[in-house]
Amino acid sequence: MSASVESQRGVREMLNAHLFPVLAGVGAVCAVSGALSLASLGRQADRWSRCYDISLSYLIESRPQLRQHADAIAANFCNGGRPIGQKSGAS
Repeated sequence: MSASVESQRGVREMLNAHLFPVLAGVGAVCAVSGALSLASLGRQADRWSRCYDISLSYLIESRPQLRQHADAIAANFCNGGRPIGQKSGAS
């Protein structure tokens, strides 16, 4: 066989020997990155849930006339909406 064919075989064998560990390392990095992204999303969801629960209980206790709309008002507030009782427009 010629030297170039032997060289190609050597490169192919080296690639086959190292391809799996390299891909396993890349996969591990991707899995860790995904887990970190999900952790921050979970913390954000937890903060929103606490805001919603506190806002809902406050609305029901302090303004019983708004009981039927309390869910929507609490969700609006926790999503950054204007609290009840504030007037719109520039002051």
